[in-house]
Amino acid sequence: MAEVAWIGGTWVGATATATTEERWTPPAGGVMIATARTVRTANNTMASFEFLCIAERDGSLVYQAMPGARTPATDFFLTSWTADAATFENPAHDYPKKIRYAKLADGSLETVTSGGEGSRTITVVLKKQ
Repeated sequence: MAEVAWIGGTWVGATATATTEERWTPPAGGVMIATARTVRTANNTMASFEFLCIAERDGSLVYQAMPGARTPATDFFLTSWTADAATFENPAHDYPKKIRYAKLADGSLETVTSGGEGSRTITVVLKKQ
């Protein structure tokens, strides 16, 4: 968990159309948990939400996503990490197949979700609050 502890905190990013928030707990008990939501700017309505978890499992880390509180969670397994980035993948999942968190030089958090060949990639940059 120490390798991804920098993800902990409250992160917010805004574009012309939406505001995205992720609130990650610090590591404890072998897990970090989070809530995330995206709110539409035009009418201040929620576009989406999800529950997230990064947990130690079998000597590695697994990222679990529950969009819209859907269960069971979808597991993405840690495939690479550095001091400033962690990539989780699930090639069998429809979309996304890859989720990457990276700490940028200015201290912001970049989240990238992507799928297979020819699918869309979504990049969101969040500032720590």
